[in-house]
Amino acid sequence: MKLEHLSWDSNFFDIKVGRITLNCSENDIQALLEDAKNRNYQLVYVFTNKETELTSDVLNWWSGKLVDRKIIYKKDISSNIKEESLILSYSRAEINDELLHLAYLSGQFSRFRLDKKFPEGSFERMYKEWLKKSVSGELADKVFVAKEAGKIVGFVTLKINKNNGGNIGLIAVDKNVQGKGLGTQLINACENYLNNNFIKILRVPAQLENFQACRFYEKYGFKEDNITNIYHFWI
Repeated sequence: MKLEHLSWDSNFFDIKVGRITLNCSENDIQALLEDAKNRNYQLVYVFTNKETELTSDVLNWWSGKLVDRKIIYKKDISSNIKEESLILSYSRAEINDELLHLAYLSGQFSRFRLDKKFPEGSFERMYKEWLKKSVSGELADKVFVAKEAGKIVGFVTLKINKNNGGNIGLIAVDKNVQGKGLGTQLINACENYLNNNFIKILRVPAQLENFQACRFYEKYGFKEDNITNIYHFWI
């Protein structure tokens, strides 16, 4: 285990950011955080598995905070999913305000939104960048949208990793039209696309605190793949 420098995060937030993946004792964590401080890191993410939680002693000493309990759901792709006529492929290379609103909505439980120590506007900048790189094809192979009265009211981004199946990145349905089955239709569109490309597994991330999303995925047939505890240490 070591302190890993995160170049993208450091450049994006304009602070020195590192990551520790815990597979050792808390004494080692203390030493690594001390090393990070001496090397002028300002923020360190610490990742642990779901069975491992850092003690209050470590959190209090270093002003650390549990900011996310991230769950990855997965399911096997069905070969007889209904084709969704109301779901469209988004083929434009630029974003609009409707998509941007939904991107922000998809991140309402994001640690980058909930941790108020990030510079103001960081969450919005990050998710706007994520959305731009998704529609451009850099971070997503497919973007599906749901429309109502000519307005985009739901969307999902999908990335294919040949050895790891299909992975949903961003997904959201406007609050004014939730409960109409649009979320299910967006997932169905992903399944159909993956099935047509001979991909057999679909994964989607969520936060355990987002009870509504977790219930939705479990009702749809997703099962827990793994859970990660994520801590932020501002040092």
